[in-house]
Amino acid sequence: MEIQEKFNEFLTNYPIKERKSKPGPVAYHDVYHLLRLPQEQFHRMKSILLLEKSNRKRTSNDRTIPIHYLQDYMNEPNLENNIQQVNKTTNKIMKSNRHHPLIHPAFKQRLLEQFEIIIKRINESEDFFQKVKPSCLVVASTHYPQSRTLVVVARKYGIPTICMQHGIISSEFGYLPKVAQVDAVYGEFEKQWFQSKSVKPNGLEIVGHPRFDLLEKGAGMSKQNFNKKLKLSPKKKTILIVVRGKNQLNDWRQFITRLNRLGNYNLVLRDYPNNAKHPLINEFPNLKSTKGIPLYDVIHHVDTVVVYSSTVALESMLAQKQVFILNRPFPGYSGYFDKLGELVHQNPKPLARTVHQYFMKDKKTKKISRKQVEFLNEAYPNQGNSSGVRLNKLIERLTDGKGR
Repeated sequence: MEIQEKFNEFLTNYPIKERKSKPGPVAYHDVYHLLRLPQEQFHRMKSILLLEKSNRKRTSNDRTIPIHYLQDYMNEPNLENNIQQVNKTTNKIMKSNRHHPLIHPAFKQRLLEQFEIIIKRINESEDFFQKVKPSCLVVASTHYPQSRTLVVVARKYGIPTICMQHGIISSEFGYLPKVAQVDAVYGEFEKQWFQSKSVKPNGLEIVGHPRFDLLEKGAGMSKQNFNKKLKLSPKKKTILIVVRGKNQLNDWRQFITRLNRLGNYNLVLRDYPNNAKHPLINEFPNLKSTKGIPLYDVIHHVDTVVVYSSTVALESMLAQKQVFILNRPFPGYSGYFDKLGELVHQNPKPLARTVHQYFMKDKKTKKISRKQVEFLNEAYPNQGNSSGVRLNKLIERLTDGKGR
């Protein structure tokens, strides 16, 4: 049986209960900084931000809405005893199944850690929902036990839940099982993908993501300052290369080497997680790091973007930039970029040639590829409203009972 089908049974057996008290604010829960909603999103409705205490230092001074920490709601004097009892039962089960291939020390340790997180979160959630009585819960992801448990407990109190899509679906890991009442997805691809995994259509809604609305505001810094900061020639075309640490390092090395042989370009590098100087920076004098410059400023000031299978590709398309993708097959790939056709390459050398040929076109004929336009129409359809407006309309529909 598919994992989602099993969860569907669970959710059917525990339906959302009717609310018995006057609803309070909309609660937005963040975990591992995945929520990434613009500041103005919180001012459109009565809102609170629900955080883990590990976020306290980063967010204490950069928000103007009330902040609640779930750990402050722990209200169970016998909690440690409960955890020990669960551990005892778990150990007993594992001992009786010690020959099972899953039963090894690493799995056992991880499972007990997860149980402790879940037990504490159940207690925190119960106390929070009873005291604050939010009208709706919006979470960044249900991949983690902190948020997944919060969503499941919300059903007990009749609180509608929305899970935002934190990035493109490149594999099932991180998106299944779906446990929120509604998953707010980017476009038709996700709707079809989720339904192929046994998710019911009424649990999905095309919303996009409010952070992408910021792309319409343009860059926060001028092109002149951008070129000056990175020491780029204004006479050359600028290509943004997006990498993920040292993944596919040799492929990217081959791509840059071939591209430099074909033409004379400004090359700028965006590295995720961007914690240290990337090794390619030392190898290629014309490759500059964009560390310290907001991603959307970088996207607005380059001429094209070359990226691995990343959400940055979608963001760049929304900014009307031509995108090319280096996409080596990997386990669990969802096929998200397949419809881009010749814009996607597995081999870095033909990819470099394709990018160079794009710049060789006459100015009158050089425009966004038809393939990219068609892809974007399905991947992130324009429904007449910003994503922020669509999210608020979904919240209003769920909280007034019409969508439940």
